Amino acid sequence: MRKIIVFSLICLFCCPSLLLAQGLKVAVIDMQSVVRQSQAGQQALVKLQQKFDVLNKKLKAQEEKIKQFKQELEKKAPLLSAEARQEQERQYQKMVREYQAQREDAQFEMRQAEQEALKPILKDLQHIVQNMAQKEGYDLILEKKMPGIYWASPKIDITNHVIELYNQYLQGQKNKKN
Repeated sequence: MRKIIVFSLICLFCCPSLLLAQGLKVAVIDMQSVVRQSQAGQQALVKLQQKFDVLNKKLKAQEEKIKQFKQELEKKAPLLSAEARQEQERQYQKMVREYQAQREDAQFEMRQAEQEALKPILKDLQHIVQNMAQKEGYDLILEKKMPGIYWASPKIDITNHVIELYNQYLQGQKNKKN
């Protein structure tokens, strides 16, 4: 009995023609595109971009400050004593290390902000895709950009359909609040 089950599973996964003969309904979805093109995703991305711009502006100001300090140091270097020059170099290196730490902190903060902004969107999308799959009779829906998926026919790509469903869902949520 066990051998029959193992053989059946091997046949099922190794013989796509058997799957098609059974009428399996499969689709792919590009979740990144859904997030980027949906109304909620676009709003989240605008907020993230604004936050990124603020952080980037601070980093650019710090970069410019370091650049100016370095230029001043290069101009004054011949006039400074060896001890004073070393102190200026240490100060410059400290500024560079602080800048690198600030840049890493900003990158971490942006990743955290992105995760927080996308968390409710991805939760809603999971619910929407599951409901759609049940209503429309899908047996399997795969992420289009998942490792191991090299190609999928445009006929089974439901990305635009999910974007429409999500935007409708958001509109319904908005109407409930009003």
